[in-house]
Amino acid sequence: MYLEKLQQWRYATNTFSDTEVSDEVLTQLLNATRLTASSYGLQPYRTLVIRDKAIQQQLVHCSYGQQKVADSSALVVFATKAARVEDIVTPYINELAQQRKLTDEQAQSTHGYLIERLQAMSAAELKEWATRQAYIGLGTFLLAAAELQVDSCPMEGIEKARYDDILSLPARGLNTAFVCPVGYRSEQDVTQLQKKVRLPLSQFRVAL
Repeated sequence: MYLEKLQQWRYATNTFSDTEVSDEVLTQLLNATRLTASSYGLQPYRTLVIRDKAIQQQLVHCSYGQQKVADSSALVVFATKAARVEDIVTPYINELAQQRKLTDEQAQSTHGYLIERLQAMSAAELKEWATRQAYIGLGTFLLAAAELQVDSCPMEGIEKARYDDILSLPARGLNTAFVCPVGYRSEQDVTQLQKKVRLPLSQFRVAL
């Protein structure tokens, strides 16, 4: 199974080489992520690609000193868009109406339905929902990176509020969820030599 080969190949890369990931490859990764399954198709998150070394180094200080944030070819930030329900729904409805040739009545009906569904959530629930959608995208991102032989390391160990401040995300209606440095593994990264350890299927799959 090809997918299993990709999963066996990838690992959480700790040390990156100086080799740069091309803009073309990054575009492919983000496009694969864009096509990921998402609740109602709404995609309540965005991705930011940080390639400015000065900013990356600044972000190391709010990533508990993890140098891979700066040493990676690019730092991809997944940020939720959960400040206002309208900001999540309206861009989707505009795209939906254009691509599927909806009538004004159909677009307004769908718009109203989605607004109602999302407004039924509390602010905390909405943020949690948006974050879960971003994680679905991350799964696709990691596998796409593996297919293109790009190394990655998803990270939750960051100070999200400080990321938000440095990247001026609240002004864009965004909040940092997690990040993922990408690049190419260094030959000196001993982590790549370690055996991948996961629970055996007999323990992972629970019999009913």
